[in-house]
Amino acid sequence: MLRLTYLLAKRGPQVALVLAVLAVAAFGAAGWTATHPPTTDVTDRQNVQGASLEFASNATVTENTSLYETGTVLTDPAVFPRDAPVLRVTPRVHSANASFASVTQSVSLVYTASRREETFWTHTVPLATRSADDAKSLATPVTVDTERVREDLATYRSDVGDAGTVSVAVRTNATYRVGGYTGQLTGSAPLTFGEDWYDAGASGDSRTHDTPYTRTVTVPSAHLVPPSALGGAGVAFLLGAVAVLAWYRAYRPSLAAVTEELHRHRYDEWISAGFVPSVGDEHVVDVATLEALVDVAIDTDSRVIYDPSTGRYTVLTEAARYRYSASRETSEN
Repeated sequence: MLRLTYLLAKRGPQVALVLAVLAVAAFGAAGWTATHPPTTDVTDRQNVQGASLEFASNATVTENTSLYETGTVLTDPAVFPRDAPVLRVTPRVHSANASFASVTQSVSLVYTASRREETFWTHTVPLATRSADDAKSLATPVTVDTERVREDLATYRSDVGDAGTVSVAVRTNATYRVGGYTGQLTGSAPLTFGEDWYDAGASGDSRTHDTPYTRTVTVPSAHLVPPSALGGAGVAFLLGAVAVLAWYRAYRPSLAAVTEELHRHRYDEWISAGFVPSVGDEHVVDVATLEALVDVAIDTDSRVIYDPSTGRYTVLTEAARYRYSASRETSEN
């Protein structure tokens, strides 16, 4: 506290100026933070439209077996028995949002020969094509004679031999317009055959359309000081500057007195209270400050004697008497 008093008594206006500058900086930072919050860009999806292509298949048993009776309709089973030879495949394209402005779907039976996953021969048999306007979905059912396909597949495999493998699938291509977008879907239902069964696996397709829209939003940040805190700091600095100036003008103590008190506190271990009788001035040396007198005491390995009756500090040596008078320094200042 004594050091603070000394600083304010000596540099009060400068301290007030520093506090005022800090107040202005705090107010400026609060204003900038309030008008420039942290932001991030957020992308919204507008006019979202979805389209999908799915397959459904069924076949009717034509002969009684130990497993099925005649006329039993099998819908998407794990396998179809050979006793249900006519396969009905229904590809359906569907819009998840708005209706299709227009949609066209083509279904074909496609034979392919490939070697090492590279196709070198393709034979396409068109089955059906349908179109529609302003529709939520479009189905294009087709029938496949699996016994005929089984025979054709055996012929093609015989002709290809060990040059590659031959496969067959029901393939669907759909093109559409929806919500201002144009798209295409492709699906396939591969046919596989065993001695007494066949299978129609299905692989559909889907697609989503949207229009991205980017906007800037304000986000909270844990790294920035809130404007209210900065404003509060500015007010505190400003009040501090006003208080320092008011104290400096109205209550500032004598700088010499504060200096003496500070030195007395700092060198208290070197000072002893006592009474020094008056002598002539022949061997008396007056020093300017208490700090200088303490230096003499340190250099001569002596004590500083303080006489409360006269307010003087004295160092007694064989050569001279060194003294410092607080009242003298006060009157000079």
